[in-house]
Amino acid sequence: MLALLFLLAACGEPTPQDKPGQLLYVAPYGTACIGVGAMECLRVKEEGDANWQLFYNHIEGFAYEEGFQYTLRVKVEEVASPPADGSSLRYTLLEVVEKKPVNP
Repeated sequence: MLALLFLLAACGEPTPQDKPGQLLYVAPYGTACIGVGAMECLRVKEEGDANWQLFYNHIEGFAYEEGFQYTLRVKVEEVASPPADGSSLRYTLLEVVEKKPVNP
């Protein structure tokens, strides 16, 4: 019985790497960019990336607030028939893992 309790305790919460989805880090400030036209892009990086990249997509369910650095867990899906001026990937928010204020 004691061994069973120990085994159940060891199986507790999954670590962030064990959860489904992809981790995406969002910088506290966006930047102007050119897509189909002039727009504001988020700056993001994926796990293991050293540099920020411009993010031209939208993350469904995510409400960005400038001045906060985010760690998000997102689901990334391929779009079967993307529009000519659209992305072939769809990003959906699964979880805001962390949201921390950053001083300007």
